[in-house]
Amino acid sequence: MSDDKLSGNVYLYQRFSSQAQEGNSSLYRQGEAQREWLRSHPNCVVVELEGKPLIDAGVSAFSGKHLSSGSLGRLVAAIESKVVPKGSIILVEHFSRLSRMTITETEKLLDKIWDHDVSIVTARDQSVYSPSKRNDLATRMRLIVEIDKAHSDSKWRSEKVKSSWSRREYNAKENKIPPKMRMPFWLDQKGKLNEYADVVRDIFKLHAEGLGQVLIERALRKKYGKIKPLKNINPTKIIRIIQNPKCIGLVYNEKLYESVVSDKDFYNSQRICKERLFTSVRPDRKWPLHGLVKCGHCGSGMSIQQSAESLPLLRCSRKQRSGGESCDAPTTFPYVVAYHFFFAYVEPLILAKISGAKRSSTSHEKKAKLTYELKGLQTKLADLKDHYKNSEKKSGTIFGLMEELDDEINDIISQLAEIQAEIETKLNVASISKKIVDLSQTDPLNYNLELNRIGNKIILKNKELSFSLEEDNVVARFKFSQYDRKRKAYQCVFYGSKEYYRESEYVTEVRTSDWDIDRLMYPHKSRGSTVENAARLMYYLKIHSESGYLDILLKDD
Repeated sequence: MSDDKLSGNVYLYQRFSSQAQEGNSSLYRQGEAQREWLRSHPNCVVVELEGKPLIDAGVSAFSGKHLSSGSLGRLVAAIESKVVPKGSIILVEHFSRLSRMTITETEKLLDKIWDHDVSIVTARDQSVYSPSKRNDLATRMRLIVEIDKAHSDSKWRSEKVKSSWSRREYNAKENKIPPKMRMPFWLDQKGKLNEYADVVRDIFKLHAEGLGQVLIERALRKKYGKIKPLKNINPTKIIRIIQNPKCIGLVYNEKLYESVVSDKDFYNSQRICKERLFTSVRPDRKWPLHGLVKCGHCGSGMSIQQSAESLPLLRCSRKQRSGGESCDAPTTFPYVVAYHFFFAYVEPLILAKISGAKRSSTSHEKKAKLTYELKGLQTKLADLKDHYKNSEKKSGTIFGLMEELDDEINDIISQLAEIQAEIETKLNVASISKKIVDLSQTDPLNYNLELNRIGNKIILKNKELSFSLEEDNVVARFKFSQYDRKRKAYQCVFYGSKEYYRESEYVTEVRTSDWDIDRLMYPHKSRGSTVENAARLMYYLKIHSESGYLDILLKDD
C-alpha cells in the first residue's frame, strides 16, 4: 500500500526528555507535524488508548524509561495484548521521539511492534516503517542510520552535560565560584536570602516538632495563604526542601550561598528523616498497612482513604496527585483484601525473617548426611544380626563387626542429637524478636514503623498483590478476581511458593463481615493465635521444606 493510501487507527505518541522543555514549544511542534500528516491522510482515524493521550513528559528515550514506566510502554503492552488492532499506526514527529536507545535495544522494540502487524510513521520526513518492510534492505539501512544518529546525539548530549557539571564542580570547589543554576525560592540570583526565607524556617520547625509533610503543607497554607512558593507545593516537595543542602548554603559540599537555617537544625532534620526511614510513614498515620504497600505500575506508595464508616480503599499516591495522568493503576483497591493477604500470609514471613533464629544450612546438610549414613549402618547391622542368628557356627569376627557397627551407630545418634539441639536452640520461641511481637499487641503505630524499617513491601499491580522476601523472589501472590454481592465477599486466588506453603494454589474469599474498622485498625487485639506462633510455624515450614520433611511439624506449635 502506498503512503497516500494509508488507513486505519492512528495512535499519536509524543515525548520530550527534559522537564525544562515542558513550558516550551516541544509538544506543540510535535503536534503540528502530526496534524499536518493527518490532513494528507484522510482515511486514518486518531484513537486514544483508554481515553488517555500517549505523552511522555520529561521521560528519557535514551535510558528506556519511556518503555519501563512511560506511555510508550503502556502502548507496547496494549499491542502485545492485542488491544491495539492489527493494521494500526503509531505516528511520531521524528524517529528520535520513539527511541534513542542502542541499535540492538531499538530493534527489539521494533520487532515487538511489527510482530503484531503495527506500523510506525514519522510525520516530519513522511517515512513509513511497516512490518512488510522489516526485511527490506533499504528500509533496514535507513532505520539503522536513524537509530544510530538518535543514540549518538543523545550520548553526545549526555557527555556534554556531564562535562558541564564537572567544570562547575571544579570552579565551585577550587575557585569558590557559585555555578549558574536555578535558585530555590528562598534565594535570589546572587545566593542571598529573600522574603520567603521564613517559609523554609517554618518547614524545619514543624518537622522538628514531629509533623509529617501533609500536616506541614496544611500549616503553611493556613499561615501564608496563596503566596508564590506555595503554588505548587506538595508533601513530596516539602521533604525535598528539608533534604536540600542549599538550605545551609552548600553546593558541591562548599558553602557558597547564604544559609536559611542553622547547620544544627538542618542535620537534626536529616536525623529525623533517617529514623523515619521514608516519607510515607507519618506520625499521624493510623492504618497498620500504612507505607507497606507499593504501586506496581509506577513504584509510588499507596495512600489509604476511608469515608464515613465504609471500609477503606487503597489508591496510588502518584495517580491521585496527577489526576490520573502519571500512573496506569486502577483507581482503587479494597484495603480489606490487602490486609487479609498481609494478615494471613505476609506477616508470618516478615516476623520469621527478622527473628533471631538464623538457620544454619550447614547443620541441616550435616543432619541429612548423618541420617543417610545411619540408615545404611542400621541396615548392615540388621543383616549381620540375621546372619549371626542363623549361622550354626557363631563367628567371633561377625560379632566383632556387629559391635563396631553398633558403636558407629551410637556415635552418629549422639551427633544427630547435638545437631538437633543446636537447631532447636536457634528456633526457640525466645529467639523471635520480643520487642516487635510485643508492639504488635500493644502499640500498632510503632509496630507499623518497625515493619516499615524492614523494607519488604507488598506490591499491588493489576489487582494482584505479591510479596517477596528477597528481590525478585516472589513467595506469595493474591489475585482479586471479583466481588460477590450475594455472599458479600471478595473472590480471590492465592498462589504460594511450595517452599513456604503446603498448598501452592487455591481459590478463597475475603468476607467483608469478618472485618470492621476496629479490627482493621487493631488486628491483634483479640487474635486466637499469636503472631509469634505464626512466625515460628512459617520458619519451621521453610526448614522442613528444605530438608525434605515438610510433613513433619513441631508438636508444641
